[in-house]
Amino acid sequence: MAQTSLLQGKRLYCREWVFHKIQHCIQEKTSSLSAPGAQEPIQPTAGPPSGAGKSSSWGVLLVGGPGSGKTALCSELLWPSSAHGLHRGLHQHCLAFHFCRAEDAETLCVSGFVRGLVAQICRSGLVPDYEEKLREPAIQSALQPGECERNPAETFKRCVLLPLLSCKAPSQAVFLLLDSVDEGCVFGDRDQTSAGIAELLADHQKLFPAWLLLICSARRQNKHITKLFTGVCVCVLYMSTRHGPL
Repeated sequence: MAQTSLLQGKRLYCREWVFHKIQHCIQEKTSSLSAPGAQEPIQPTAGPPSGAGKSSSWGVLLVGGPGSGKTALCSELLWPSSAHGLHRGLHQHCLAFHFCRAEDAETLCVSGFVRGLVAQICRSGLVPDYEEKLREPAIQSALQPGECERNPAETFKRCVLLPLLSCKAPSQAVFLLLDSVDEGCVFGDRDQTSAGIAELLADHQKLFPAWLLLICSARRQNKHITKLFTGVCVCVLYMSTRHGPL
């Protein structure tokens, strides 16, 4: 998993409108945290917690064709290459990120994705209570070798989402970034359909904390993925090679 900018020193131009939209969504979520009880930890229950998904903008979906700059934009969001980008400070809100690559099977592995999230959330320091939650026996058992591989969806819920819901909300909203979430997805007959990481996220969207913004990118041509995420990502941004919104 890349830990430095994929732009390799190059500058990204003409995408300020996208950053403004993302910044607005983060500010909107942050504002919602001031509502009474919004920052109180939520004790997990058998059904979807009442505090999950309360925000009016659950996620952002970046859609564009090949060459429209989706991956470059995600990289710039994480590792700003300009003084303006550094001043904007969006990278400081990143809880975790993941870049899917068709040529790298490890980046398409759902269990590897889940394990990576756990490690990054701990390192981020944005949710201080999270690391302590991981010490609970039930969570430790789910993180044992083989458990995540056998049932990554259950591990995602028990080791990522439910602990985050039970933590005190950060003072400002944070985001989870997924680039090329449509990579590795296979669609055909029902028995041949596999959406991998994309399906994992969409299936568990009701368990996302209200203070967590999901940002995903996908190719415009993959209508299955755009349809899957359009229902839960309120803000859908269409990118083109001419650098402006469609």
